[in-house]
Amino acid sequence: MHQLPAGSTAASHAAFRPSSGAAEIALRVFGKRAAKVAAASAPLVVYFHGGLFNSGTVEDAENIAQALADGAVVVCVDYPLAPKTHFPVTVEVAFEALQWAWAHAAELGADAARILVAGDQAGGNLAAALAMMARDRGLPTGTSGKLKGQILITPMLDPNQSTLSMRAAADCPCRQAWADYLPAVSDAMHPYAAPLHSRRLAGLAPTLIITAELDPLRDEAEQYAAKLIAAGVPVQVRRLEAAGGVLLDQRCPRFAVVADTIAQFAADSL
Repeated sequence: MHQLPAGSTAASHAAFRPSSGAAEIALRVFGKRAAKVAAASAPLVVYFHGGLFNSGTVEDAENIAQALADGAVVVCVDYPLAPKTHFPVTVEVAFEALQWAWAHAAELGADAARILVAGDQAGGNLAAALAMMARDRGLPTGTSGKLKGQILITPMLDPNQSTLSMRAAADCPCRQAWADYLPAVSDAMHPYAAPLHSRRLAGLAPTLIITAELDPLRDEAEQYAAKLIAAGVPVQVRRLEAAGGVLLDQRCPRFAVVADTIAQFAADSL
């Protein structure tokens, strides 16, 4: 891994090869480095970029990663896209990325006991799935063994696309994206693919959900928040007056609100 000087907000690069035999997975790391510090206090955010399972790039996460870099170390994952790679391989690769980040937290200058998962759109789906997988499987020993939080920004959570806000969207590209990601119809109810339909949400990490007033994904995100609250999970929900696709664009007037909200949530993950 190429290391940058302490305090740099540019990205350094890393990679790992998944056990599935898939192609090497590239990672971009943002945030202060403290390689000589034995125990760093910065939270580590493992971030999955937006797009619709079959689109998007790791560069799409650069703006939000740089905005968070002063207070956290952010590992952005260049996960494989559908239809070439799809569920369940995608979530398994994502889980290995989380394990990689956990194992390398100290050399990144982050606290291995303060790890959060985050993502927007399809990346929000993967972050939600990882929160379940971390609860169900646990994480490496020598840490608290639990995630400190999950951050879901206009996440894709409902393969059925059954909410009012989604049904009101004309010709939404989400439909093809779900078909590419879940070629086996039976997977559409698996909790790691369809978090909104999970019947076992207790014990998940504290959650921040950010939605947008004009985004078709708004209702499923807010319904998921309600289900988490009913299951006893601490949840914060913010609905912003914007179109969801632009929330993480620095030109969006709400971008600073999104970044500040996430930064505060990560800072509170003690």
